[in-house]
Amino acid sequence: MERTYGFIGAGNMGSALASALVRSIPAEQVLVSDPSEEKLTALQEKTGIVPSDNESIARNADFVVLAVKPQVLPDVLAPLKEALAANTGKTIITMAAGTSMETVLDLCGSEAPVIRIMPNTPVSVGAGVLLIVRNGLVSDEVFETFLHDFAAAGTLVPLEDEKLIDVGMAISGCGPAYVFMYIDAMAKAGEKLGLDRETAAILAKATTRGSALLSECSEQSLEDLRIAVCSPGGTTIEGVKSLWESDLDGVVEKALQAAYDRSLELAKE
Repeated sequence: MERTYGFIGAGNMGSALASALVRSIPAEQVLVSDPSEEKLTALQEKTGIVPSDNESIARNADFVVLAVKPQVLPDVLAPLKEALAANTGKTIITMAAGTSMETVLDLCGSEAPVIRIMPNTPVSVGAGVLLIVRNGLVSDEVFETFLHDFAAAGTLVPLEDEKLIDVGMAISGCGPAYVFMYIDAMAKAGEKLGLDRETAAILAKATTRGSALLSECSEQSLEDLRIAVCSPGGTTIEGVKSLWESDLDGVVEKALQAAYDRSLELAKE
């Protein structure tokens, strides 16, 4: 079926998702609004999307994508209640961190099908993760259409319980920052051992990418894949022992817990 998506907000994540979407549906079916004319023009030149405004999107789009920060969501939605209520066939897509579907509907002022997503930054290169949950008003047909249209963004992970989206966010939403830190740490260490910075960074990035790809393609467990690299008495096992002694598992667990705790705090603010 022909459908239109309307993005309210053209920030980094909104633009990244709109860019992924136009790989699945015609660009003229993707409407985008933003206070910055410069951002809209740049996105239009890059993807062919159609510049629009909040009111038109709220009143006419089949999928209304709320791509603004949670703290400004109330101010954005307040003047759109009438238009949203008039658009009886809409589905709302929200990506506001720490903001439940119920809260979004309260701000909209009317009941509606809602799909809540939590994307991460690699969606900008088609290798991201979208955590997804829907309320009971979203039909299977509409949900399948949504999944098809956003497939180009990366890995789609539907969840049954909305509470789990905050847990998953601590891994996929925040995880890219942790991975970038690890890549940077490997590059810095390689530089200290004698490599030039560029070569060390190339090795760290390519090794991380290749290892992640192998883990996805292999039927072996992550532990078995790690063991396969570690020859008894060799070099790798010595490095692994050092990571064990530094309690790598504990360090990562602490980081994820901190991120999860903050998401719960945001939900109360």
